[in-house]
Amino acid sequence: MENLLKTSTKGFTLVELLVALVVMAILVAIAAPAFQNLIKGQRLKAVVETTLSDLQVARTEALTLGLSGTVTVTFNEGVSWNYTIVSSGSTPTVARTYNDYGGGVTAAVTGWNKAGGTAAFTITTVRSLDAAGTGSITFTLGSLSAKIERNLLGGVFVCSPNGDLGYRTCS
Repeated sequence: MENLLKTSTKGFTLVELLVALVVMAILVAIAAPAFQNLIKGQRLKAVVETTLSDLQVARTEALTLGLSGTVTVTFNEGVSWNYTIVSSGSTPTVARTYNDYGGGVTAAVTGWNKAGGTAAFTITTVRSLDAAGTGSITFTLGSLSAKIERNLLGGVFVCSPNGDLGYRTCS
């Protein structure tokens, strides 16, 4: 009988296990919304960075062509947005749609002779100048947004109306 009283039990009691589970559930409930916002931010950033890269490549392509051609960028805005980049009237060298990023990201275009939700500009080989003028594309996902702006000289840069995603605030 004395041996039974002196043996120690190993492991957790049911109460200790339940307390640990409740604490874990509270931590998950607190962290879940922040994690969802992180995922949204990364999805939006992927769209913005890819589009920015495509526009920079289009400018480089136009300069590479020399006097023999142009590069045309056509952008359709809205929930079902898409864009194509065509070098010297050939088949699209780049074609992307909202589906490439899982949907949910909307796009709005300003400038670039926008008509009926479609905007286009041609990058010429002379200093990448553009007759369509300046323009921008604003991508939005939930409360997050980022804008790609293109100046007359063909330079593209990113800003955010709210300073989201680590981009500078738009002026």
